[in-house]
Amino acid sequence: MTNTIDTTRLRRATSRDGGLLAELAARLFEETFGPDNDPEDMRSYLASSFSEGKQLAELEDDDRAVWIALDPSSEAIGYASIRRGRRGEGVVGDRPAEVQRIYADRRWHGRGVAAALMSACVEQARAWDCDVLWLAVWERNPRAIAFYEKTGFRKVGRQIFTLGGDLQHDDVMARSLG
Repeated sequence: MTNTIDTTRLRRATSRDGGLLAELAARLFEETFGPDNDPEDMRSYLASSFSEGKQLAELEDDDRAVWIALDPSSEAIGYASIRRGRRGEGVVGDRPAEVQRIYADRRWHGRGVAAALMSACVEQARAWDCDVLWLAVWERNPRAIAFYEKTGFRKVGRQIFTLGGDLQHDDVMARSLG
């Protein structure tokens, strides 16, 4: 599946993208959350969560799908990862799917990249016949929370997220796909 937004393109990631996704995911996570977190906690989390091997395993999982957003020169500027079968606290539905990660390079904020990535996640969840789509978002990320609310998500619960040695709180948000 390829979607075009202005001059941005989405493509489905494949197992050949393990290295690209590891670099992109770590860079965008640190860009988004680095300034608000302890550098040692950030280093620990990045090392444990975004290795090439871990990304490759996720790309080869049939219950996951990943899209990469590309700028006009084919540079990766964002990505989204969705997985089916997991349920967060407060999520109601028989066939859930989770938007596990969705990030856009800060230079591309407000230009439709995140909206295109979210649309791809919704389409994939519907193709899997899921009845609810959910995600977890750091309670201290108001820009993301506002975006998710704009795309139909509502707060349904809360969960703990561990960044290195720091226990943080995420809001669990969900939207029906019915």
